[in-house]
Amino acid sequence: MQVRVFEAADMASGLKKIKQELGSNALILSTRTVRNGRLGILGKPMLEITAAIDTDFPEAKKSDKAFSFQETGYAPHNGKENTGFRHVVGESVERYLNDQRPSPSISGSTELKREETAALRTNDYGLQSEVNELKELVKNLAGQISSLSEKEATITKQTALQVKNTEFANRHTGNPIHGDHILSLLTGRGINVETSRTITGFLRQSLTETELCDSGNVTKTIIATIQDLFEVNPPVFQAGQAQQRIALVGPTGVGKTTTLAKIAASYLSKHSNSIALITIDTYRIAAVEQLKVYGEIMHLPVDVVITPEQLKQAITKHSDKELILIDTAGRSPRDSYCIDELATFLSPELQIDKHLVLSAGTRENELLDTIERFNTLGITNTIFTKTDECSSLGILLNVQIQNSNPLSYVTNGQRVPEDLLEITPKIVAELIMSQQEGSMHD
Repeated sequence: MQVRVFEAADMASGLKKIKQELGSNALILSTRTVRNGRLGILGKPMLEITAAIDTDFPEAKKSDKAFSFQETGYAPHNGKENTGFRHVVGESVERYLNDQRPSPSISGSTELKREETAALRTNDYGLQSEVNELKELVKNLAGQISSLSEKEATITKQTALQVKNTEFANRHTGNPIHGDHILSLLTGRGINVETSRTITGFLRQSLTETELCDSGNVTKTIIATIQDLFEVNPPVFQAGQAQQRIALVGPTGVGKTTTLAKIAASYLSKHSNSIALITIDTYRIAAVEQLKVYGEIMHLPVDVVITPEQLKQAITKHSDKELILIDTAGRSPRDSYCIDELATFLSPELQIDKHLVLSAGTRENELLDTIERFNTLGITNTIFTKTDECSSLGILLNVQIQNSNPLSYVTNGQRVPEDLLEITPKIVAELIMSQQEGSMHD
């Protein structure tokens, strides 16, 4: 049996590698998520797949007598060592058990021959039984692994982060916060204690004592470390590309309509007026009127739809536009019926990018619950609003570590379009490490 370990970005590419290297008859023994790079558990995730193939090695075919008694623990009568057999489990084991066992010595009494023959037969049966048990064990293990869901087979980011933090906690003595200026700096920016400990441990391993005493150098290194933890993917608008459709979804009161108007105004000032606004926010008349006002100011068409079919018709109507922005009614994360209703509008066939809008002032556990519940819509990006209302922005990092959807925008005020930040990982890291004092545009 040949066992190999493969690393891939996902299961599909991993299976392709396995098929190329071992063939289509390979057996998946185990899968797990690993992280490589300087940050260890906070690095980019990779899928590690252990696979095996039952292969007849060339050494086993050179001679019918190529049987290694060192491998099996059985000593030949002639006392000569034979190293040609290298199998652990395989169909050729039975062949060697039945055909290649050395014959008992001719000398001796008939009774001794019978005893030796019986002993050999007992050894054959015992070894055969062990081989069968081992085969059954491998078969059962493969069945159990294949039945595991992806959720059960993958360690969550939060659990892995806690394990890493425990390692750092055991490595450093003393009070974990008081007396540690780096840890205090991070927690003071709203980064949770677990993540702060991990980053602190990384800095203490990477910097010299002199560098750790330089506050400017420490902050610069923290920013570089944090930006590696963020995935940012704002929409890319280019002339001549296919029509882009973006829908903003999320809880009530997070600023979806205002954010949509900011995106429209930004596109209008930098690209063109080839934009159409659509709203399916029929629960709040005021929100519909607000979007109509924005449309009138920017001289953009605004369509109101109340059924999924009407949404399809509106998109067809504006097929000549470069950008279609869709506003939606706020849905409670705990109202699964309303979220399912929204899913009937934003069907995959319409090719709409769905950006989940979240308020930075919301508690972390509520944000994570909202992300999990809205992910049933097929969320592609996350937008954080109202950062100007927060004294610290560490929650952006706390949530991003556990959120697979990249950030697209951050908003920091009510002004249209000035308070829409087109972000990069470095910009977000700098926002977190800046001292928030009121609105960020002051």
